[in-house]
Amino acid sequence: METNQKKPQQLFTRVAIPCKPNYSLLEKTYRKNQLIVTFGKIPSDEEVKEVKGYFKEMGIKKIKVIKCNCNMPVQLWLAKDIHTVVSGNGVKAGTGPGTRTVGESYSLNFLSKIPRHHWGRKPYPYTNPSAKEEIVTIAVLDTGMDLSIVDEGYISNNFQNKPGYECFNDAVNGWNFVDDNGDINDDNPGRHGSLVTQFIIRGFENSAKSVKIIPLKTHDRNGNGDLFKIFCAIYYAIAKGAKIINASWGFYYYEEAPIKQLNALIATLKDEGILFITAAGNQSDADDKIARGIFAQRGINPSSFQLRDLAIHHFLPANLSDTAKNLITVTTSNGEVVAATENHSHVFVDLGVLADKSENGDLLFKVPFNLNGAVEHVRGSSFATAIATGIIGANCDTKLYTRKTINKQSFIKNLLDFSQNARGVALCKKFAALEQELIKGGVCLQKPDV
Repeated sequence: METNQKKPQQLFTRVAIPCKPNYSLLEKTYRKNQLIVTFGKIPSDEEVKEVKGYFKEMGIKKIKVIKCNCNMPVQLWLAKDIHTVVSGNGVKAGTGPGTRTVGESYSLNFLSKIPRHHWGRKPYPYTNPSAKEEIVTIAVLDTGMDLSIVDEGYISNNFQNKPGYECFNDAVNGWNFVDDNGDINDDNPGRHGSLVTQFIIRGFENSAKSVKIIPLKTHDRNGNGDLFKIFCAIYYAIAKGAKIINASWGFYYYEEAPIKQLNALIATLKDEGILFITAAGNQSDADDKIARGIFAQRGINPSSFQLRDLAIHHFLPANLSDTAKNLITVTTSNGEVVAATENHSHVFVDLGVLADKSENGDLLFKVPFNLNGAVEHVRGSSFATAIATGIIGANCDTKLYTRKTINKQSFIKNLLDFSQNARGVALCKKFAALEQELIKGGVCLQKPDV
């Protein structure tokens, strides 16, 4: 495993990577001919027409507007070369639309990719759900759920909308945002969404609480999703009363300005008292190549370890963690280091999860299924995130999900104060070796089955 070398301070700062990027390096990170447009409020047809007029002046015509089934002030606009308004590949966009109805302007429709992984035999679920007094509802935004390996009893069949939310009234078991239908089947070869879901369920195995999962398919069989579908899914989770959103995915980000739509949506979740738990991110050769290309323009050659630092190589939503009180960023650790292939930061990473096994420098988690006596392992911050979601949901006081004032530090303190689970295993510890550079406060969670 790579050693924790120090970052040369003269080259890197906490916000090192945001500089005007060379968009030729970024062409595979977003969907061309698409743009996410955000309004300050739900727009009328006249207001949409007004904004279209600004785009027409910039040479963008014949715009098709895509809306979610939810009443939300974010739309996806499709038109030839509309992405160049942001990426600067030929259209002189100026500062963009000036109408008062546009609150956060517009963003590229960035791609979110789930890493490929493989594990072997057909699994069978460990446990059956049981009715308990307290139920924690968790929305899983992922590749869906394979009901042949995850017990259907963990999915509520009657997700009614919260008062004031009228979207997806007819959808009660989850939704497929890839194909815009009710088929939540996980067709990913590695069953990423099913693995994530089972890791969450295992956290409740000996809990006084029970869990209900809202499966939201935001990524296709190849693990590809995009920001607009994710926005729609988050609104769905709000409408159906989720207490936690599990986001075992993300994307590297190279723009100077933040994605205001994403910031605003996380703030909306805070107002609703919803905890958002997300992955710190993993090494990606393609994204590292992009980052090195951007740094090379500044005469900088970062090491592999430096590219895993979220203060240097930004990964969203993880990098919102320093300001969003209801967003928890998670990575994998052994109490001494963070997994060499996963991102770290003492500013942006809130929690580590202690791995089950170290092998050839990798930190691994045992697959949470009964594999007929065999034991297999997977790696990645996706699974650390799901484990953290299960531990937090199963053990933290439900009174902490407070509208407007929800604070992740209250959840972390609750875990530190609650020293052991029902099996006598410590839930949460601080590790001095991690605190200075790798994980905020050096706090790590212990899987309940170890």
